[in-house]
Amino acid sequence: MQHSPSPSPVKVDYLALSDHARGMFETDDELDALDALLERSFAGAGAHLTGIISDDRRLSARDLARYLEGTRHFVVATVTKSGEPRCSAVDGLFLHGQLWFTTSGDAVKAKHLEERSALSAAHIVGDDVGVFIHGHARVVRGGPGEADALRHYWTELYDSSPEEWVATPQDSRCVEVMATSMFTYAFNRERFEAMVAEVAHPPGEASPT
Repeated sequence: MQHSPSPSPVKVDYLALSDHARGMFETDDELDALDALLERSFAGAGAHLTGIISDDRRLSARDLARYLEGTRHFVVATVTKSGEPRCSAVDGLFLHGQLWFTTSGDAVKAKHLEERSALSAAHIVGDDVGVFIHGHARVVRGGPGEADALRHYWTELYDSSPEEWVATPQDSRCVEVMATSMFTYAFNRERFEAMVAEVAHPPGEASPT
């Protein structure tokens, strides 16, 4: 939803999206590191937050990785030169314990992040689920180089890469959110598991027996 206009519409291969959504990319070590980050984050949180997100409402790293399979929409906030916040929506992918999103090099948020890396990201579904991430951005430019190892994550979902949604491949930006704190929330465990199952087995698809 953050893609810049292109001469032809981006085709979404829903079968590929469904297949992609069944896989988790995180290793055990990455999940352990994410659990440690969550523990540190809640340990340093204020009484108001911990009063709402009690221990039984928190998601573990493995819970989070299962839930964030495939595309999830996040609102990302960046900062202007004068310190004013600006937010916009992105399609987020959770890869190896980190949130990633793409944008164009001429997008305001890309310009902000290349000058000031601080950002926050939030994903909320009513009162059911919340994921809140604070940290710094690492921006990877399109074209030959590191983008070569990232491109396939998006082509598996959209049947095209972020480099095809902008004027030239070098105009593409892949942004990794390097989290310094993260908070997770699920009001009801049964409802949360149902939401995870909806991703693993989209409506209309039979569950394995």
